Amino acid sequence: MAKWAIELGEHDIEFRVRHAIKGQVLADFIAKTYTIDEEDAKNSTQVITSKVENEEWKLYTDGASSSDRSGAGLMLVNPEGKEFTYALRFEFATTNNEAEYEALLAGLRMAKELMILHLRAFVDSQLVVNQIMGTFEARQPTIQLYLTKAKELIESFKSFNIEHICEAKTRRQMH
Repeated sequence: MAKWAIELGEHDIEFRVRHAIKGQVLADFIAKTYTIDEEDAKNSTQVITSKVENEEWKLYTDGASSSDRSGAGLMLVNPEGKEFTYALRFEFATTNNEAEYEALLAGLRMAKELMILHLRAFVDSQLVVNQIMGTFEARQPTIQLYLTKAKELIESFKSFNIEHICEAKTRRQMH
């Protein structure tokens, strides 16, 4: 999907995500057509909830900036290994570090919206990883804002780990 987004981006075609319409239709259908007694519903909900609460998702991010455009790629991988790949093109100028933070923030927002509880992020920017972990200090005001927002989003997860991954490995993982 990222490859198509890059190809279509050259022609000013914009991809817009459709929000939870399909999921809501399915939920409405199931609610109208499927009935179970209250005890079965309670038991199945507990099994599903405990399973989801202990599953860790993976997030791979790659932000980039050049003189003519900036963008990011990110991939969420569910516990079963299914990959959800996204490509972002920024309509504003960024530095490489800002693009890396934008990619991370986009991934964190998606994970939060999907109600993921356990997340392990793999980021190709050693600076971003060390700033998130508190090893490095963010000095530029813009980067301080990015760091603050990232930490706010990280608080919404039960567990969060972040690791530096070399750029070549990130690109292999995302393609």
